[in-house]
Amino acid sequence: LNGVEPQFRVLPADVVASCRKQYAPSPETICLLNVGGTNQRKNILTVLKVVASLHRQGFSVCLWKTGGEFTPEQAAFIEKQQIAQQIVHFGNPDKETLVSLYNAADLLLSPSLYEGFGLTLIEAMACGTPVITSNVSSIPEVVGDAAILVDPLDVEAITAAVCRIQQDNSYCQKLVNHGLLRSKFFSWQKTAEQVAQIHEHLLIN
Repeated sequence: LNGVEPQFRVLPADVVASCRKQYAPSPETICLLNVGGTNQRKNILTVLKVVASLHRQGFSVCLWKTGGEFTPEQAAFIEKQQIAQQIVHFGNPDKETLVSLYNAADLLLSPSLYEGFGLTLIEAMACGTPVITSNVSSIPEVVGDAAILVDPLDVEAITAAVCRIQQDNSYCQKLVNHGLLRSKFFSWQKTAEQVAQIHEHLLIN
């Protein structure tokens, strides 16, 4: 059972604005967030391909990356596509910074090839951030109808999903609302109640 810590929440608008001012090149920039490692199953190359695609189409785009360093393959792709300017790498930020990044990002892009659970998806939702993630493994079960589910290798479909979130305000707001509701299912209190129910059930039987 997994729970989201109460620290992951919607922050006041001024805090979000100051974070964006610090890390987004311009107010119009689409800020994509990716949280976690850079190993094969995290499918970071697809994330970088989406950044390159948006950049080529003339969008102002920025990838905020937390977690491990890029692999040699990923670094070579960044260099070849000349998108280093579009990437801010935060390493492993403290929780306060991470919560600010979730809040200030336009969306969480997490096209993992496999996840046991996918806690970052729920953390983003708890911060009121739309999520684009994979339609594979345990992920659809975790996010329900509160995220955009895509083929994790379909760069075109993912790029289109990013544009839709950017351009369709009511759709974006619907994702945010569904995400906030969904994240409540995974609060520690909820988890504690579920564990208590299981114990009770075992004791009765």
